[in-house]
Amino acid sequence: MSRRCPECHKGQLLITGLGDYEDTILVECPVCGYDAELEPDGLGEGGLELVEAFEVEQRNREMYDENR
Repeated sequence: MSRRCPECHKGQLLITGLGDYEDTILVECPVCGYDAELEPDGLGEGGLELVEAFEVEQRNREMYDENR
C-alpha cells in the first residue's frame, strides 16, 4: 500500500497516531475523510511509519497536557 488514499485516489494518507494498544497506526485522508487502523508496516515503508506514528502520538499527548 502507498500513501495514496484507497478511497478517493486523490489525497495522501496522513498518520494521525497510534491505535489503542499502540501496536497499529491510525491514518486519515484529508480530502475525503477516509480513516483506517493499519498494521505497523501498513503503508509499505518498512515499519518506519510506526516511528512516525509514535512521534505524532507524543506531540498529541504534549498538546493535550498543555491544554489541561
